[in-house]
Amino acid sequence: MTHVAPVLLDFESRSRADLGAVGGRKYWEHPSSEALVVVWYDTADGTVGAWYPGQAWPHRGRVLAAHNAQGFDRFGGERYGFDAAGWIDTSQLARKAGLPGALDALGQRWCGAPKDKEASRFTASLSSVRRPSRKHGAAEIPADVWRDMSDDERRARGVLPELDAKGFTRVVSYCASDVAILAEAWPRLSEWLDVDADVEALDRVINDRGVAFDAALARRLLAEDARVARIAVADAAAKLGMTPEACAAAARSPKQFCEIVGTPDARADTIEHIEHPLADARRALASIARGKLTAGLARVHADGRLRDTLRYYGAHTGRWSGRGMQLQNMPRPAKRLADAIESGELDVDAFADEVLRGRECDADEIALLVRATITASRGNLLAVQDFSSIEARATAWAAGDDAAIDVFRSGRDPYKVAATAVFGVPYESVTKAQRQVGKVCELALGYQGGPGAFTAMARAYRLDLTGLDLAAIVAAWRTLHAPIKSLWYACERAFRSAISGRPAWAGLFEYVPADDGSAVACFLPSGRPIVYHAARAVTGDESLAYLGTRGTEHLYGGKLVENAIQALCRDLMAGAMLRAERAGLHPVLTVHDEIVCDVPESSAERAGAELHAAMLELPNWAAGFPIDADGWTGRRYRK
Repeated sequence: MTHVAPVLLDFESRSRADLGAVGGRKYWEHPSSEALVVVWYDTADGTVGAWYPGQAWPHRGRVLAAHNAQGFDRFGGERYGFDAAGWIDTSQLARKAGLPGALDALGQRWCGAPKDKEASRFTASLSSVRRPSRKHGAAEIPADVWRDMSDDERRARGVLPELDAKGFTRVVSYCASDVAILAEAWPRLSEWLDVDADVEALDRVINDRGVAFDAALARRLLAEDARVARIAVADAAAKLGMTPEACAAAARSPKQFCEIVGTPDARADTIEHIEHPLADARRALASIARGKLTAGLARVHADGRLRDTLRYYGAHTGRWSGRGMQLQNMPRPAKRLADAIESGELDVDAFADEVLRGRECDADEIALLVRATITASRGNLLAVQDFSSIEARATAWAAGDDAAIDVFRSGRDPYKVAATAVFGVPYESVTKAQRQVGKVCELALGYQGGPGAFTAMARAYRLDLTGLDLAAIVAAWRTLHAPIKSLWYACERAFRSAISGRPAWAGLFEYVPADDGSAVACFLPSGRPIVYHAARAVTGDESLAYLGTRGTEHLYGGKLVENAIQALCRDLMAGAMLRAERAGLHPVLTVHDEIVCDVPESSAERAGAELHAAMLELPNWAAGFPIDADGWTGRRYRK
């Protein structure tokens, strides 16, 4: 595709559908959605034009490109019969290049000015429904009735703003300005067409395939979530001498909450462990499960599948992130439930069926079953394989930490090995509590974390820090993993060298300056680069910095290692996904270090073994990597 000359385009549209809630695919399926204009630029000859509904599309059979094509414009083109030979998503190319995915940021960087935000707001406002009144020539809805309506009811019964000739001209001009930014960016973005192209194509296949979603269970869990919240608010109100209505209002209001409870803020991590009736009420009212279940129901299609859940190159390192229901950050099971699952006392599939039949559940059980709304297709099972401690293995391998690699290959427990270094006890004598300290060490300290990082991770695992010398623990871990410590500093030296214009290696990673000195690229063993734009050493400081998607971001040796290792692990994951697809295993998700496939129940055992083999097969560039994976098959997704 390197020499393709696409037609760049941008849709402007209006709809009663909530684009943010339902996503681009369902937006264009909604009967009220209509294109207002498409402005296009032909990269083959430099011509520019505009298409309006009712006209013939002048570029049938051409490759089309748009910013967020895979999240929006492609589906508009399909609705209007554009008959494209293929679609290129320029936002994906931008992220591969280490640039912001937002067109606004690209416009500011390359054209010297951002998008016209006022025109953007005006165009968005054309899809904002208003309460019907007599002046609209529609049946009036009283203000109190309108206020009590749900969002969906308002969108169905409200009126859309009128669009006069002046406003329409403004929309067309705004659309043309977006295409002008694309035309300016295209020569630089097109250089990334062949980078990771097979994985990008697979991402498209998986998002189109979708994954089955149990809407009935989601609705049942939402009903339970509301019941649990009502009980929590009623209990808190009784203890505080308030009405339930006043208690709910105080719990929802950060200002009132802080005044009553005495906390500096009302963020979730601040109130997580606070024992106060109002904190209980706020946690219940701010349920993570509710948002995810609502998002799933908004995005599920008529065939019962969620689509477009994966965001290709969602992270700077190339890792996937989530869209819609955000399956990449599902709630972790409470310890009591995780232990019950591990011991076999709790069968998630059977428990979900009980809840569907009316069994009540508490907040922890609701959070557990959010994952269970993701299911296999009818007659199928999910085959799931998860790379085992993949980042720890990758860090040891990249650093040449032979002792750590030997631990993984021998099957010894790395958490107990870390505990032996911290507590100076034999491997066989490590207690459960000491192993937990070793676990936190391995999870928190691999990327140059210190006592602060250890404390934060310990809090997440509810580890009691009483009597622990955190500085000594960090020092012991670094002594145990001296080659990893050396890699941190080697990467920092190599990055500084590249900033100065001299390529340099740090273990398996090569840091190379751009020809014009505008960026530094870290080339991974796979050959794929991570690009750091405007890389520099901070004046008067020991730190490094680059211009990331959210502005200036600071770097140090451990952060550089973290980026490189996570990118390396992503490349192993992407290779395994490609092999799974070629084997006919139908991947439907990747979640962190997992691949989830939807396979026939009659051949699920064989499919699980094939997926396991696909995970363990190493590319030539990863020869000697201490790879391992584990998995399961079942009807519903679980942790």
